[in-house]
Amino acid sequence: MVERSVTDSLPEVASRLLAPGAAGTVTARVVDIQGFSTWAGDELVVVDSDGVLHGSLLGSVGAAQVLAASRPLLASGHPELASAVVEVHGEAVAEAGLSCGGRAELLLQPTDTIPPALWELLAGRSPAALATRVSGTGRAAASQVVAPDGRVWGSLEPPAPAAVAEAVRLLEAGHSATRRLTDEAGEVLVEAWVPSPRLVVVGSGELVDALAAQGRLLGWELRAVEDRPADDRHWPALGEALSWAGASAALVVLSHDPHVDVPALAAGLDAGIAYLGAMGSRRTQSRRLERLAADGRRDEEIDRIHRPIGLDLGGRSAPEVALAICAEVLACHCGRDARPLREHTGPINDRPSAEPAPA
Repeated sequence: MVERSVTDSLPEVASRLLAPGAAGTVTARVVDIQGFSTWAGDELVVVDSDGVLHGSLLGSVGAAQVLAASRPLLASGHPELASAVVEVHGEAVAEAGLSCGGRAELLLQPTDTIPPALWELLAGRSPAALATRVSGTGRAAASQVVAPDGRVWGSLEPPAPAAVAEAVRLLEAGHSATRRLTDEAGEVLVEAWVPSPRLVVVGSGELVDALAAQGRLLGWELRAVEDRPADDRHWPALGEALSWAGASAALVVLSHDPHVDVPALAAGLDAGIAYLGAMGSRRTQSRRLERLAADGRRDEEIDRIHRPIGLDLGGRSAPEVALAICAEVLACHCGRDARPLREHTGPINDRPSAEPAPA
């Protein structure tokens, strides 16, 4: 199992390098890892025709291995797969900024054999998966891109329908991961990239600071939006923040002002973002829902709003409330109902094993 987070700038880089008339490039990523206990194994990097590496993979040690393995692919111009191994031990561990050494297997692939939908989805911070038939190096490269709703771009030969189902399952789990499937034709690699949530907070005060601090612990970024000016009907600041957060946005509305909270929630509903939550007592929530209904919002839309926001952890201080809110965001992001683990009968992590599974 390899778990990753997405390099935010890479989708834009890849799209530019794939523009009509651009020379060939190679995409590389980690597909198996041993050791490197505190490293997420998250890198997805591109090498352009000039031998320039875009992105980062295990520091200078990984960069050297990626560049060396990319040269034959760039020189041949053939749509083939290649592999490489990165090992970091001894003094090189500290030089690479790691806490311990290990071994990582890389897969390299001509970028033009990957459907552009991968970069488009990742650029919008939407979860995306890639299925690639791999039965060793030197065979023609081809991949399918899979969206969370099961949409597919590209094709595999022979087809591997089980790979699409596995890709959707991995995306629903809320974590970037890799899984290998086997069928009569060989092995299919399924890779899922799931961007972490970005918090958009409407309101001000100490709870915003507490949410920012809690978010930092989780590696989440946050943007706070001040209350909407009375004469600003379009509220561009909120639109810009939601656009920045993309499909992984979590909208947290702290304001109780009906001039602010209803338009904020309406904007979140219109944007179709992953998580919407609103602060306030049940009486406040009731009045807020009445205003949303009067604004023409359907019951199924309103039911998407988490209200009152957060899990029932019993906390009352700003840091405790921030923890409850972020815990609910995380549970929704991972498709969980936030029950105690002792009530969960399956594996604690509920993640697939690293061993290949039959397709």
